[in-house]
Amino acid sequence: MNKVRILGLGMVITGILIGYFFNRTEVHLLSGMLIGLGAGWTITGRFLSSYKARKSLIRSKS
Repeated sequence: MNKVRILGLGMVITGILIGYFFNRTEVHLLSGMLIGLGAGWTITGRFLSSYKARKSLIRSKS
């Protein structure tokens, strides 16, 4: 498990705890954002995806 996935898991747990312990609407927005970002980072394991990484390495000879 790399550092980004551990950070994502921590953000998901933090978001759930914030949403559970606070009753203000603004805090629920922050909680949802933390859970969403954390879930994405836990699944992908990286911060950004670059265009070069998605591009195929095989090039045509034309």
